[in-house]
This record gives sequence, structure tokens and C-alpha cells, in this order.
Amino acid sequence: MSLRIELAGHALDLRGDRSVWWPEQRTAFVADVHLGKDQVFRRSGVPIPADVLHAELAALDAVLAGTGAERLVVLGDWVHAAPAGDDAWPHVVARWRERHAALELILVAGNHDRGLRPWLERWRMTEWGEGIEIDGLALMHEVDPADPPAGFSGHMHPVVRFGSRGDRVRLSAFARRDDHLILPAFGRFTGGGEGLERAGWSFYGIAGERVVDLSGARRRPRR
Repeated sequence: MSLRIELAGHALDLRGDRSVWWPEQRTAFVADVHLGKDQVFRRSGVPIPADVLHAELAALDAVLAGTGAERLVVLGDWVHAAPAGDDAWPHVVARWRERHAALELILVAGNHDRGLRPWLERWRMTEWGEGIEIDGLALMHEVDPADPPAGFSGHMHPVVRFGSRGDRVRLSAFARRDDHLILPAFGRFTGGGEGLERAGWSFYGIAGERVVDLSGARRRPRR
């Protein structure tokens, strides 16, 4: 279930699948997918299940099916690290891309998206640099939390805690300050960060498939 908000005069849907849908632009946004992270961990000897990648790609399928998006913009950290020579996962991503041949796929490069040039070509993924705007909304991976422009970013993996002792809830969340929105990490195999409330940010928490406006909720007190 999505929550409709207005950002700098534009109607946007915050979706329970951690994406943003901009109907006017036929564009969906996600951030911090971190594809291949499971394989990076397995190479280091950490026993991570092999179905993580397929689950993330299935989640992207659901975003596209649920919105009918003609364009998908990834706000950084599409991958966790550049593929190694014997990695299988980038070929799985390539096959996923073939199933969405008509989709315009855009990457606003993040700090993990290094050394990807050959694979971006294979995935038919266009890389946009910082400073790109769509209809007055800036697209970036990282933002200065103290001075955010109107637009979207990722990187911080916002989560919010609220409630009283013994009844505390921790949710992934969209974080908002003025006309800037930080998206939660799309990748489920990814941690979250707190502390934005101290910089004046409010939150839309993701509770199951619902997005809930928590701007008036009582959050966990800081010690």
C-alpha cells in the first residue's frame, strides 16, 4: 500500500516495497540495492544463502509490475562491489535486464558503483552524474543532511525507532526534510542508520506493505 505525498509541487507515491513512484514521469526510484553482496560475503567465508540475489531481482520485478514504470532510476549502490572475474551474479542480472528490454535503466552512481563500465554496457544501464535534475528535483546518492536541496537521495539507509521501553519498533523508513526525500535501502540484506531526527528530519515508516506517516509519532527517547 502506497502513501501519496507532495514534494516541491509534485505528487509522489511512497511504496511499501521501498520504492518511490512518480506517475507524472512514469518513473520509479530505488536506492542502495547492493546486488552481489551475498556473493561478496560468501567469498569471505560468510555462509549467506544463495537465493538473496534472486529475491532482490524479484522485488525489482514487483516494483515494475506494480507501477508500470517506463524508467527506473537507481540512486546509487546498484551493486555492492564490482564483479570478480568468476562471479556468476552479473550474468543473472544481465538475464533479468533482457526480460525488461523496453525499460530505461538509469544509475546515479554511488560509492559502491566503481569499476562497472563494462557491465553497465552489458546491462544497458545509463550512468548519470551528480547534479542531474528531473523537473526541478535533484537526483543524488549522498546528501548533506543539514542542507538538502529539493530532490531524492539514498546512501543513509534510514530507519526509525519509536515507542516506549518494552514496546519499541524499528522500521525502515523514507526520511524527509523540506522538499528532500532520502529513500530506504532497497536491498533487504542491508543494514540501516539512525540519527536523522536530530537534524530535523521526519519519517514515513514501512510497516509490512504499508507506508505510515510517523511525523507525529513518539519516537524512542535518546539517552
